[in-house]
Amino acid sequence: MAVVDRRPAAPKGRQTLMRIDAANGVVEIGNILWGPAIARSRVTTEALYLFARHVFEDLGYRRFEWKCNNANEPSKQAALRFGFGFEGVFRQHLVVEGAEPRHGLVFDHRRRMAAAAGGL
Repeated sequence: MAVVDRRPAAPKGRQTLMRIDAANGVVEIGNILWGPAIARSRVTTEALYLFARHVFEDLGYRRFEWKCNNANEPSKQAALRFGFGFEGVFRQHLVVEGAEPRHGLVFDHRRRMAAAAGGL
């Protein structure tokens, strides 16, 4: 999905629903690219909120995941800022040619957590 800032109306980023597991009510937000014009702004907050609302209310899913490379500090901070809870580390879960094995972090945002916070 494109992330568009209405003033001016122009695409400024993207985000995708990935690893969709309808049988278990789980989906991951990923392939996120929020450009400098919208990073850490109301635009990204609204874009994330709209995705979460769609996942919980329209699709009826119970779990919304955020995964990132352990070396990606901005992504880890964003997950926490948006209310995702840290769950754990997948050690050496991905091998990239010419690089060290990647450690992936898992964060999740569950419907009950959102409801407890007065949100979704």
